[in-house]
Amino acid sequence: MKATKLILAMTLFFLFFQISAGCCEPEEELSQLYGVVYEVDENIIRSIGFARVAIYENDTMIHSSWTRNNGTYSFMLKPGMYTVTVEKTKYISQKAFVTLKPNATLKVDFPLESKVPAISPYEVLIIIKGFPGDFYPDMYVDGLFKGHALNNSKIIFEGGTFHTLELSEITIGDAKYILKRPIAYVASSNTRVLFQYTHQFKIISDTNPEIEGWHDEGEIIRLEAREVIVIDISTRLVFNGWTKDGQILKQNPLIQKVDGSFNINSTYKKQFFLTVNTEMGSAEGGGWYDEDTLAKISIKEKEVGALPFKYRFIGWSGDLESKDTNVTISMDGPKEVSAEWKRVQSIEVQEPEPLYKAIISIGLLIVAAKIIGGLFTKIDLPEVLGELFAGMILGPYALGGLEIFGAPIIEINEYVLGFAEIGAILLLFIAGLEISFSQFRAVGSKSAIVGTFGVVVPFFSGLYIMQLLGFPWEINLLVAAALTATSIAITLRTLESFGRLNSIEGNIMINSAVIDDVLGLVVLAVVISIVTSGAPPLLQDLTWILFRTVAFWLVLLIIVLTVAPKFVGAAERWQTRGTVEAFSTATCFASAVAAIVVGLSPIIGAFAAGMALAGSKVIVRVRDYIEKLSILFSPIFFAVIGAQFNIRSLNINSIWVALILLFVAVVSKLIGCGLPAMAMLRDAKKGFRIGLGMMSRGEVGLIIVGIGMTSGILTQNIYGAVVTMVILTTILTPIALKWSYSKKERKILKNSED
Repeated sequence: MKATKLILAMTLFFLFFQISAGCCEPEEELSQLYGVVYEVDENIIRSIGFARVAIYENDTMIHSSWTRNNGTYSFMLKPGMYTVTVEKTKYISQKAFVTLKPNATLKVDFPLESKVPAISPYEVLIIIKGFPGDFYPDMYVDGLFKGHALNNSKIIFEGGTFHTLELSEITIGDAKYILKRPIAYVASSNTRVLFQYTHQFKIISDTNPEIEGWHDEGEIIRLEAREVIVIDISTRLVFNGWTKDGQILKQNPLIQKVDGSFNINSTYKKQFFLTVNTEMGSAEGGGWYDEDTLAKISIKEKEVGALPFKYRFIGWSGDLESKDTNVTISMDGPKEVSAEWKRVQSIEVQEPEPLYKAIISIGLLIVAAKIIGGLFTKIDLPEVLGELFAGMILGPYALGGLEIFGAPIIEINEYVLGFAEIGAILLLFIAGLEISFSQFRAVGSKSAIVGTFGVVVPFFSGLYIMQLLGFPWEINLLVAAALTATSIAITLRTLESFGRLNSIEGNIMINSAVIDDVLGLVVLAVVISIVTSGAPPLLQDLTWILFRTVAFWLVLLIIVLTVAPKFVGAAERWQTRGTVEAFSTATCFASAVAAIVVGLSPIIGAFAAGMALAGSKVIVRVRDYIEKLSILFSPIFFAVIGAQFNIRSLNINSIWVALILLFVAVVSKLIGCGLPAMAMLRDAKKGFRIGLGMMSRGEVGLIIVGIGMTSGILTQNIYGAVVTMVILTTILTPIALKWSYSKKERKILKNSED
């Protein structure tokens, strides 16, 4: 009994295991083959029921079924290739070859023809050539899908009937097989049908659409591109070859045999025409050039003709400006240049020495500065603004660039710059003469705060804005350093013109500007150290630079305050005509040289000397003498600043940068200097005037960007933008400062001074 139960339990377990294993097997992907079996009798379609439908795989029957009453049949089969046969008594059997894809449905209908005893059925042999063996075209009999066609397969038809056979084309990737005659007509007299396939490949061409499409294998095609395509009179495209699937072919026309699909395009290179004009001699280099290449232009003879009709080449104009006879020009577009010639004088004039050029330039600039400055005062504008415009008008980039006897009218050489430097030194010496050390101490803390914020706020504002504009960090640091500067010379002359030089705001402006310049030079020293080393300096190096610069300024100030009054006092006791004036002048320039020796600006030393003599007994004589001396030197300083402005270096990008920098320059000084002054003086109007008076960058800003230009850090565009900013702040400062005092205030101050 126990043995029987054990056997029964094992049997049940085995059956359960078999059922579970069967349930866990994955379902196969089956496809459906279905259709209708029917006959056509006098154009009436009748379904044929109980016809035998058999499925063969590799000549082995795997399924068999009967059609339903409505003639339909259906099988679920694995994907693969099968032969389907349909048979019924008194009907001609039919056969179809099909291929089933996974999860697909395929409908194949079978029209059966009845066997007529008097007329024997006939077979049609299908022969397929030029087709790969792994693919099978669709076959249609009388327009009905009959499966896929096999080479050397047969179809049986009722005797005496007429039928059409059609095979499809097949596309495989970029190749396809087509039939020139896809339809064949068969009857009992035509029992052999040949379908000849042609292998075709696809050719793709974006530039030559006439050859794009399908081409027979082995076909010879001829491709020819236009050698030159004219866009306009000075721009053209020149044929540069064919690219066939990345391969470069230079032949034109190009003969190609179609042995596969490919992508082919004609390529062109753009050329621009360079026009070289010359009225004298002969020039070389004109013609067509490839885009972005360099064209060489030259003049064969620098001088042509003979006196008195001799001409000398003086340079190129147009899209290239140069005085060299051999130049290159980048062909990034159509270009036109012209050779300029100048008639040589019958009497050769020897070019003057640089010193004599400087004497002529200084004389013309001083005269123009005083005349135009006087005109500005008559229209109620600061005289210094007129002196600045005189330099811009007579500078080497404007009227001063005109040549007389082969030399420009105005030339800013080292002698002229030296004369202008003397003017700046005398201006700061005069400023110092107006402020005694006791006055300096009275506003010293206020000036220190205003001067410090007047450096910090512009520096970091400029650095941030330049970073937003996307410039390299070296350029950002130098431009930010240029924004810290303050040119007190402009403000000094403006305040002096309506008697506010000794006011509380005037004293703070002048002293703050001195502190500003000291700190600005510290910033410049640090920036130059960073830029030249390519990396930020160590903390101890930075601390040493700051300490050394401030310490040098304090030591210089103490020495000058101690020595200068005694030195000039001794001169007074000498009681010789002009001794005091000579000794005071020597004190001024000695202090300026001492400042240079310790690494400071000479104008800072001159200011210290003036402040040292402001409390001496001979201040009236010294001030009267120096003011008369500055009549000669001061105008040349402002004229030279204006003369260094080259408007031709500006383009649309540098103009935008200049306007942005101008906004930063004005706002940063109003915030950095004006707000602290308002808080300390408790007077918004005076604080605002101090902010306006500190806006001008002047010569200090030009010195900083000059260092950047000569060191190769600043580009010509950025240099032009910063110089424009300096010039505009120099122009705006006296106008804005004068505007801040009402006309009534200026008149009262002027009358009280008189």
